[in-house]
Amino acid sequence: MNEGQAKELVDFVFKDVFARENPFSLDEIQRKFAFDVDIPERVKDSVTGRDTWSVKRRGVPAMAMETAGELHKKGTIPKPEKLNALDDVFKFWKTSAYFVGDRYINSTDVTVSDAIFDSNSVYRSALIHDCQKVVFSKDNSHCKQIVASKYNDTATSCIRALDSAVVTSCFAVMWSKKLTKCMYVNNCYDLYECMFCSNIDTRKYCICNMQFTKEEYEPLKQMAIDWTIKNFGKGNTMGF
Repeated sequence: MNEGQAKELVDFVFKDVFARENPFSLDEIQRKFAFDVDIPERVKDSVTGRDTWSVKRRGVPAMAMETAGELHKKGTIPKPEKLNALDDVFKFWKTSAYFVGDRYINSTDVTVSDAIFDSNSVYRSALIHDCQKVVFSKDNSHCKQIVASKYNDTATSCIRALDSAVVTSCFAVMWSKKLTKCMYVNNCYDLYECMFCSNIDTRKYCICNMQFTKEEYEPLKQMAIDWTIKNFGKGNTMGF
């Protein structure tokens, strides 16, 4: 997935979630919605000098997965000259224990990502398992078309889904299950078109746990979307 394809996915999910055209660039989406997602960073391959992408590992030299494979084929994996004491072990380990970046297994169309398993169409993400079309996300399983989301199982077309499962077309939902078209929801189950709710289940058109009609709910949702597009960001997220 290249930058253009990633932007197309973000535009699609943004419109599905907010029913608005996406006014932001890819970089702006990352800064606004994925500021706290630990996505891979560009680092130098300590062997070749080429760029590779890795989840942050401070103080550990990096090596691209491709480089590791080349060294293995050539039989040139580093070995210590001697191991007479534990100090020899530490000395060798410090200079040769490369942390491999750009890792993916049984995956296709993966770009600037790390630790991707059984997935396809992934951009700038990490620890992705059995997912499709993922951008700026970390530690998700069985998800599709997600942006700036982390720690979910079976999320579809969501932005900032967190610690949730079976959520669809949602924004800023946390520790919840079976939500559709919800925003700012925490610790809830089986909600449709609800906002700013917590600790409730099996409801529709609720705001702050209070029941509204569909006609009352819709204009208030549009106000919440307007506020989110204009104001949501680091330091102004109401805990989401």
